[in-house]
Amino acid sequence: MSNLWERWRLLCRPSREREIVVQSVKAALAAGAALGLTQPWAGSHAFLAPYAAVLAVTSTVRGSWTGAARQAGTVLAGVVLAYVVSTLVPVGTAAVPVVVVLGLLAGRWRQFGPDGWWIAITGLIVVLNGAASNALDLAGWVALSLCGSVAGALVNTLLLPPVHLRDARDAVTALTAEVAATLRDMAGSVRDGWSTADASRWVDGARGLRHAVRVADDAVWYGRESARWNPRRRHIRRFDSPLAGRDVVNRLSRVCEGVLQVSVLLANVAAPDDSVSGDPELANLLERLADAVEVLAEDPNELAAALDVHGAEVRRLRDGAGEQAARGACVIAVSDAVSELEAVTR
Repeated sequence: MSNLWERWRLLCRPSREREIVVQSVKAALAAGAALGLTQPWAGSHAFLAPYAAVLAVTSTVRGSWTGAARQAGTVLAGVVLAYVVSTLVPVGTAAVPVVVVLGLLAGRWRQFGPDGWWIAITGLIVVLNGAASNALDLAGWVALSLCGSVAGALVNTLLLPPVHLRDARDAVTALTAEVAATLRDMAGSVRDGWSTADASRWVDGARGLRHAVRVADDAVWYGRESARWNPRRRHIRRFDSPLAGRDVVNRLSRVCEGVLQVSVLLANVAAPDDSVSGDPELANLLERLADAVEVLAEDPNELAAALDVHGAEVRRLRDGAGEQAARGACVIAVSDAVSELEAVTR
């Protein structure tokens, strides 16, 4: 009983699980609506409209409409291909391989996107059920598919259209947390002295940030895509954030490359059997960069003030960066990372 209650509570608040349930219910409603609209005249092909409606309920509004258009195009191309092939190749067993080959080749046209192979499948089904030579029957196929696709896209647009900006913000926040944690780990050891093992751990962690960058970039693209053609403008404004932007992710990606550069430089100067003497100034610089990254996640409007506090020391250390090659390169890399964050505030 407690397990059921926990699941119910999970569905009552915004979550991936609730979104799956909502989209499933919408697909069911779209199928029912499409069947109700087309059943009086659908005849033996009544499955086509609800089938197309379910396929049109995708994870974004724009995806529903573009998918509906592609689906209608592939069905039209498939039935036309089946009609032409059945006219030129009257023997059914001979028509099947011909329609499959031509359908797969036609489906390679980039305008059909990932749905191009449906031309061959549609043509194959039409040829095998004996409807390829009946123009009126083929027109019914196209009409039913079009009605179903439009019904599914309308349901997805008008009934709780999906918005994924929260997921984008959460992914970027997770990225900033990983970057800050890596920087603080480096700062702690750099202050007291570090070994080859420490540096190797930093390099592995910094390389792992690239995966977090890819996850955040995909989430931000997905979030922006879900806002396109979406009528829930108030909901979009509520969950939109400067963090859910491609520019922020691109700059954090360059910050991560700077962190990797610093970790590799520190690994190169570490002795295999002994630790390197601590560098409190460099450690402070790494911690301040971590502070700035965390401020970006918590309140982007405060980022400029946070960077102003530390900017003078960053510039001072950079001016003296030539004193020691490896340390100077680290300071320059951190300074470049700070510059990337400063650009976010402009």
